[in-house]
Amino acid sequence: RCLSDWSSDVCSSDLSQVTFAPLRAEDLKAYVKSGEPMGKAGAYGIQGMAASFVKSIQGSHSGIMGLPLYETHQLLSHWVKE
Repeated sequence: RCLSDWSSDVCSSDLSQVTFAPLRAEDLKAYVKSGEPMGKAGAYGIQGMAASFVKSIQGSHSGIMGLPLYETHQLLSHWVKE
């Protein structure tokens, strides 16, 4: 992601990793049948039913949900001087 103000660009990238526990076929079928994974990047929503399948998260939880808030704040702080 990059931010620009006509005089400079500030860019960053970050990596988040989600590890799922081993899942039984019945659990996956029930999850798909619920409709929750449809239309989601990665076919799961960390804030929904899929959270019960997550063994660990490394990185930004908010980034996994869609917008890495801490990292975005760091980019924006480039222009905000206190």
